Amino acid sequence: MAKRTKPTSLEATLIEELKKKKISQRDIPKIITNLKDVNPSKYRPRKVDFPETKVKFLAFGDCHMGHKEYRPDILDKMVKDAKREGCEFAINAGDTIEGMSGRDGHIYELFHLGATAQIKYFKTQFDKFKKISKDFKVYSIEATNSHGGWFNSKGNMGLDIGEELHKANSNYEFIGYDEQDLILENGLKIRLLHPGGGTAYAISYHMQKHVESISGGQKPNMLFKGHDHKAEYLFYRNINCYDVGCLQNQSIFMKKKNTPSHLGYWIVEVKLNKNKNKIVERVSNIFVPFFE
Repeated sequence: MAKRTKPTSLEATLIEELKKKKISQRDIPKIITNLKDVNPSKYRPRKVDFPETKVKFLAFGDCHMGHKEYRPDILDKMVKDAKREGCEFAINAGDTIEGMSGRDGHIYELFHLGATAQIKYFKTQFDKFKKISKDFKVYSIEATNSHGGWFNSKGNMGLDIGEELHKANSNYEFIGYDEQDLILENGLKIRLLHPGGGTAYAISYHMQKHVESISGGQKPNMLFKGHDHKAEYLFYRNINCYDVGCLQNQSIFMKKKNTPSHLGYWIVEVKLNKNKNKIVERVSNIFVPFFE
């Protein structure tokens, strides 16, 4: 009889996690196949055909559509401003819909319940971008494990919210989860980020620590971060860094955490240098604030 070998630490950890999640032996091969198929294809830079040396675009995030505190009036004004200012596209740093957390009391904060209702409402809201152009693109990320991402992770439901929003509205261009790069043909590298965790004691703290963690050869020219519902601009390590603000009033959860919402969005204009090694020559920023 062959001697049974002791599992490695990695194997033991995997077995333990499968037991915790109560995943059947029959489902294990499906999960492994999905991991191989999904992960590499969703973490690739998205290249955009844009050769011009000057670009103007809209930047926003954390809409939380489906929550009672979502502000559709801000989206209306944002679309009008983007059209008037001549924005070529928009970027969205995630948490587009509110999701269903399962947290006690959260359901009473919602205006639209469940994935179907929230996605339908999202479609009506993003249809407003067609007033700019039917082909106007909103390059978007989502979070894997918060708000819209809960429809995937909670109870292992497996609903790929980014793909579903992409199907629901042609203006919404899903580029991946959590951290993704948008690379324009003119050389400009824009990174969208939706981290986890709570708001730090100082608004700039999370941004500074994140930028310090980026290796020199991996830096973007511009970094747009969601999640904290804050607005700031910071130039650090030659990166133009933004917290994008939000389109949701301070929620009950945020009140308990003593953290405010910075309502609004950015209109950003970038002039590129002819020397592609220098890339960004100058940046003009406009933050459009709103109040409760």
